[in-house]
Amino acid sequence: MNPEDLSVQAKVMLSSGDRAEVLSIDAGAYTVQVKYLDALGDPSLVGSEAWISADEVIALDQGGHAEGLT
Repeated sequence: MNPEDLSVQAKVMLSSGDRAEVLSIDAGAYTVQVKYLDALGDPSLVGSEAWISADEVIALDQGGHAEGLT
């Protein structure tokens, strides 16, 4: 997803199926810092933060509705 389409505090769906909150955006490096809210494959990730490629963000999570590449 284009980093310019994201905003800090936005809830997003990742390509892994995980849900996360956007903490910071580095459009120049095409990366997004997220905090994991729900991690299907590895529950130990919940609450942790990571910098990921913007390509891993597939949709905005709008509470029961997703906008994006899905």
